[in-house]
Amino acid sequence: MIRLSRDVGADVLLTGIRIPPNYGPDYSSEFQESFGAAATSAGAEVTPFILDGIALTPDLMQADGIHPNAAAQPRMLDNVWPQLCPMLDENGGRHVC
Repeated sequence: MIRLSRDVGADVLLTGIRIPPNYGPDYSSEFQESFGAAATSAGAEVTPFILDGIALTPDLMQADGIHPNAAAQPRMLDNVWPQLCPMLDENGGRHVC
């Protein structure tokens, strides 16, 4: 998806996620590292963990404990903004980073 997006001129920001620890430490580590590797190989930007500061806060998660709720959205923006804002500015955006 990264390459296809870049092929049509899009800048890509890959948002990393982590899986629950019950998948085991080896798989969890490889899964987490795959986002950085994919971004590096495709020349894309990456955020390490979009749910940083959210995933372990029950009030910010849906009842399933996996997906963020509406209250988490501003924090998710805070997590991606440091990488996203410069990308917007580079493309003629009128943002102040």
